[in-house]
Amino acid sequence: MQDYLLLRSAFLGVLSLLLANAQDNIKTVLDETDFQVQAIANQAILNRASTCGSLADCSLNTCTRRPCWPQSKDEIQKLSCFGVFHNGQANGTCQSLSVSSQRTYLRVPPDAPEKDRDFQTVLCAQKSLDKKLQQAWDNTRKFSLGWAFFGGIEGYLYVYPGRDYVDSWQCDIYDPRLRPWFLNALAVQKSLYILLDTSASMSNPTGVLSSQTRFNVANNIIKRLLNTFTNGDQVAVSTIGGEKIGAPVSVVLGVQETSLDLAGISSLKDSISNTSVTNSASNIKNGLQAALDFFNTSSNLNVIILFTDGQFVTPGNFNFTQLSPVLAQLNARGVVVFVYRIGSFTTNDATFQHMQSSLNMSYEVINDDKNPLLKVHSYFDYIAWLRFVAVNKKPVWASLYTDSVGLGNVTTSIFPAFDANQQLIGVARIDVLADGLIAELGQPTVEKAISKRYFDPSQQKPLPLALTLANATISCDFHGSLAPICPRGDFSTSMREFICCGACAVTASASPPHPAKKLTRKVSAGIAVGGVVTTCAFFVSAAFLCRKCHKAPATGSDNDQPQELDWVVPMRSPQKENL
Repeated sequence: MQDYLLLRSAFLGVLSLLLANAQDNIKTVLDETDFQVQAIANQAILNRASTCGSLADCSLNTCTRRPCWPQSKDEIQKLSCFGVFHNGQANGTCQSLSVSSQRTYLRVPPDAPEKDRDFQTVLCAQKSLDKKLQQAWDNTRKFSLGWAFFGGIEGYLYVYPGRDYVDSWQCDIYDPRLRPWFLNALAVQKSLYILLDTSASMSNPTGVLSSQTRFNVANNIIKRLLNTFTNGDQVAVSTIGGEKIGAPVSVVLGVQETSLDLAGISSLKDSISNTSVTNSASNIKNGLQAALDFFNTSSNLNVIILFTDGQFVTPGNFNFTQLSPVLAQLNARGVVVFVYRIGSFTTNDATFQHMQSSLNMSYEVINDDKNPLLKVHSYFDYIAWLRFVAVNKKPVWASLYTDSVGLGNVTTSIFPAFDANQQLIGVARIDVLADGLIAELGQPTVEKAISKRYFDPSQQKPLPLALTLANATISCDFHGSLAPICPRGDFSTSMREFICCGACAVTASASPPHPAKKLTRKVSAGIAVGGVVTTCAFFVSAAFLCRKCHKAPATGSDNDQPQELDWVVPMRSPQKENL
């Protein structure tokens, strides 16, 4: 029995050394990734600060290619071929992928105003992210192949290395602001009450040159906003007079922090679509009271967003004495209020300025229907900064998930970028294809290390809200010709030919596969030591088992069997999430 205890002690000691060594290795990988994702965000901050000065460098010579927009058939000759564990875009049989290591690719959402000068200005200003994304990728792929990204609050996404896709959704209908990794930076548990003005004046055009009514603009923004909720959120919509629009929705708790009640959200969107303007008078007191009733059972951050043109009350004829008790209750609950006044020629600002002095409230104007999600920039600024403070301004990791285009198990480091006024510029992201790490270190070790960098988006203490936040758009006195997006070339090569390489390539023109680099010397040495330890563990365990076999009673009694070891971490399948 004493020999058995000694052998068991030696066995557990060797395994402890092995596990500790593996944890050090994965920590090195995650730390380097965190360093690089912060470097990307810092570069985006510098770029935003020097926006106007960088425009002269934005031309056709420096334009960015969009996925599925090859410039010519000859471009395939310049692509690199990288080994991946699985290329789901190539009929599920290919373990290699064509990528561009010479430039970033740019993805733009379907409702982004590509021809809008402010949007082009932002794209040009961030063009110098090319080098920083490449640098981050070069440093992190020493450990494992992955991708480096920066998604802007305007809806663009810079990707390095560049890659193409087969399906049109990945090519043309991708909005990073609606993806789980971006929403992770906004994940604050909140109860949101949306008030929609349905008074008759909301049927007027937003501006002289606009074909959209104020009511339609508000509708479009709300429907897109409903796609941005995260784990533990609650949302309800009513008219400014407090009449309910659809049923409230609670976001279903999920492993990935972004599991939505899709049926509830869809039903709520339908109810909004079926709402129309009316000629009846609206009483904002009723709407605010309805919000208070909604918040009564909530321990979340409480937020009201009001969309109106300000014409629900006659200018200069508003009874604030009657409204004061409701405002006091809102303050007592710590409610944060965002008011978006729609329309270029509406008045009655004095009413909201008075409310602003009595509430923790932001008040801004929406003049057009471009890029709907950008119109509520201040709301995203607030919750993103609140989240950033809650995680001690550190990167946050996503748990293992299955890549949406079939590249295998992936984990992601996420870090937001803010300007000097705490306005959200965008979110930096580095993906790590985790199958290589899992093969080297084991899935339990990788999962345990990543889990230490999760963050549970439970209730956070509300922060003070600036009375008025600046407009998110940028205007520069630049008279040159901006060309942030390269024009589509005249080509006939199929997208699958651009994507596949190596053994599965349609054409022999692709370069041979170039697998991801092995781990750094430090990590490789650690794994080598781990291999020695593993060998020792094998011999110790073999001796242990032989000893057990030798001493086992002929009757098959298991009285001397040791208890099940408590260090074993159960394996679990990664969650599938379409990033």
